[in-house]
Amino acid sequence: RDAVFRARRVSLASVVLSLLAASFGLGLGIKEEELSLVGFGMEAFLDGISSALVLWRFKLPKLRQFADSDQARQAKALRDVRRERNSSLGIGVTFILAACLLFGLAAWKASTWDPNEASHLEEEREVEIYGSLLSWPSAVVFGTLAYVKYRLAKELQSQVLYKDALCSALGALLALICALAEVIEAVARDSPANVAAVDPSASCAIAVILFAEGSRTLWHNRPGGTWASEHQAMA
Repeated sequence: RDAVFRARRVSLASVVLSLLAASFGLGLGIKEEELSLVGFGMEAFLDGISSALVLWRFKLPKLRQFADSDQARQAKALRDVRRERNSSLGIGVTFILAACLLFGLAAWKASTWDPNEASHLEEEREVEIYGSLLSWPSAVVFGTLAYVKYRLAKELQSQVLYKDALCSALGALLALICALAEVIEAVARDSPANVAAVDPSASCAIAVILFAEGSRTLWHNRPGGTWASEHQAMA
């Protein structure tokens, strides 16, 4: 089907772009001790995992012999349900793990990072430039991916593709937060303490969203849950 082919193509592009953004975000964020960029890089990596799960969900089935066409359709429907659930569970777990890591990083920076230290002030000046060069384009790219994935999810009635679209939307949101954080830090440079609060606050906000969505996904797909009857609904 054409829609399935487009879903695989978009997911493959998403994997490549996400891993590229994750490499730059994590590398720059760790080097400059910029929590928001670390969080963005981690979410971009999460988006890559999510897109890989979509590729797995829509991979070409193995050739099997069936008694008739009805049996073949039933087998395909069962396989699709199972893949949808397993993929959604994988995405839900990664959401929660990412949220926990973001909470931990936010607590670490809020309690140990000294905004008045000379090396930290230098790092802030450097990251304003490089962070902006990464964040603004990433917000546009991931926002576009989210829109395309969401349209395909509606067309295919795929829960896991909808989750992947949400991952990209969150990536765009986090990239935008990073970009705005760089602007705030540049404007409020005379108040290091206020600037230092931007990273932990942004990280906690994203972590809450990730944790809530991950928990909802796991609850929806729990044994005895509604996943079997609603696997085609994108609620």
